[in-house]
Amino acid sequence: MPLFKVFFTSGVLILIFGVAFILIDFIVQSFTEGLRFMGTNFAIAGSITIIIAYLYKYHKIIGFLMGQLKNKINKQNRFSEWRKP
Repeated sequence: MPLFKVFFTSGVLILIFGVAFILIDFIVQSFTEGLRFMGTNFAIAGSITIIIAYLYKYHKIIGFLMGQLKNKINKQNRFSEWRKP
């Protein structure tokens, strides 16, 4: 899981930069519209990076749960494809 740590830490750092830019915009409030825009972009990118990190970490569990959901939606059990003698 070496990529989880990298994605998670980079996502947290990007999120902190975004929140810092938004806070600077709220504190200064003069000619800082660009900081708010950049801050929201950084915050969204950081959140997406953290989500990607957790998807990478739990991809086997998520794949298993998606397969179970697919079987439940199709109303098939695992023996329905077998030929009867």
